[in-house]
Amino acid sequence: MLTELKRRFEPVLGEFLKSEPMAHLAGGKLTIEEYRSILKQVYYYVRENPQLQALATVYFRGRQRDLVKSFYQHATSEIGHENLALNDFTTLGGDPANVPYKNPLPATSALTAYAFYQIYNLNPLGYIGYLFFLEFVPTQAGGAISEQLKAIGVKDNALTFLRDHIEIDQAHNRLMAQYAEQLLQGPEDLDSVEYAMKTTCHLYEQMMASAIKDAHAQIDTGWNWEELNADKMAPPEQATEVA
Repeated sequence: MLTELKRRFEPVLGEFLKSEPMAHLAGGKLTIEEYRSILKQVYYYVRENPQLQALATVYFRGRQRDLVKSFYQHATSEIGHENLALNDFTTLGGDPANVPYKNPLPATSALTAYAFYQIYNLNPLGYIGYLFFLEFVPTQAGGAISEQLKAIGVKDNALTFLRDHIEIDQAHNRLMAQYAEQLLQGPEDLDSVEYAMKTTCHLYEQMMASAIKDAHAQIDTGWNWEELNADKMAPPEQATEVA
């Protein structure tokens, strides 16, 4: 199954690397401000991933339950990775103070929402396609992407998120072999995973393009009241109103 997944992933990766945002980077046209804006959006979707992966196991049945522990361990290893993106954002001159309490751009919300939709409303095993895209892009193309970022002036100390995923996702790729062999039962599951790969690729491109645009004309996405209330925080302009 893993061999077939890799075969189906190759054209998806090819399309991603030819996408407008990636071509913008490869051509040396991406700016530091634009990459910083991308990192801000990366923070938002990565923050959701550990709990999202745990959620997928709700639908495991029979022998599928044998992989619940692996899924949880994988999810646990992702905890805190959003802070690497936020640290890189800060290193590149971004102000991190309010980032955790603001809403992401709509395109970023769409990327995260799709994964939940796949689990809740479609074949939950298709979630592996979302995961596959996010894990295999760094291991397959992360080295080249790192060099392209360095070429536009991004220093090593602002590449911690990407570098970490180039290394850690090697182990996650091995876990993917277990997922493929023990969870995917036939062509229907493979088709669902392939669809999720393609959809995740498309939505990731949209997220990057939206972040690049936002670097030049920033929109106010508003406060994320769920995050504010959970931390008993208030927006700066309302801080004095809180007892």
